[in-house]
Amino acid sequence: MKSLWIPECSAFIRFHDLPGAEPAIVLLHGLGSASSADFPAIAHQPALSRLRFVLPDFFGFGFSDGPDNFDYSLQSHAETIYQILRSLDLSNVYLFGHSMGGAVAIALTATHPKLIDRLVLAETNLDPCTSQASKTIAAQSESDYVAKGHTQFLKSIEQEIQHTPSLSCYVGALKMADPKAMHRSAVGLTRGTVPSRRQLFLSMKMPRAFIFGKYSLPDPDVEYLRSCGINVLIVPKAGHAMMHDNPEGFATALLQSFQL
Repeated sequence: MKSLWIPECSAFIRFHDLPGAEPAIVLLHGLGSASSADFPAIAHQPALSRLRFVLPDFFGFGFSDGPDNFDYSLQSHAETIYQILRSLDLSNVYLFGHSMGGAVAIALTATHPKLIDRLVLAETNLDPCTSQASKTIAAQSESDYVAKGHTQFLKSIEQEIQHTPSLSCYVGALKMADPKAMHRSAVGLTRGTVPSRRQLFLSMKMPRAFIFGKYSLPDPDVEYLRSCGINVLIVPKAGHAMMHDNPEGFATALLQSFQL
């Protein structure tokens, strides 16, 4: 794992840089998770193992620091990822974002469009966040969530493991997450943007795709996005945690979405 010092935050952001053929594929994780937890096994799937992968952990998640003077907004997360890509001298990046990571990917692409060659999202909220988890977190004050809300949220996820075993990976990452990072990031997800994330995504010119897990359907965005010319792919035998539910199916969808 590599570290990059972010001077304005006096903190390290950490990431994997797995060697392979270019273009580099950058994978961004969802709220409470970490790319270091979600994606190393995906990068080693036979269909993808020849490629270079960059797997950042956002500030406050995974192995990255959780600076107090960072606002954890989508745009601020995007700028730290940009600093990683700039430090690696990357161009023509193939960018993927899962859930919250997709919202960060939109912000990054909108700000630095020449850096991103292709953009793929998976079950990202294109509108002000409709995720019940994010709304529940954001509805609390930061102090209340840090004091007790995070522990309650973790317990609620642990109770679901018996019905959804793949959540055990999420629980492990969630235990590493900084509660203030969770709260501030959830607040960022519930806020709208101007233009909206949906408008930004649809207006972008590079090849784009959107991935759903089969168990997350029906979703009206499947047909809507297709009608807008977006390549929509479905991962079989998988829900929101598609990279854990069906790693091989997710790797295949990623390969097809990037047209590799």
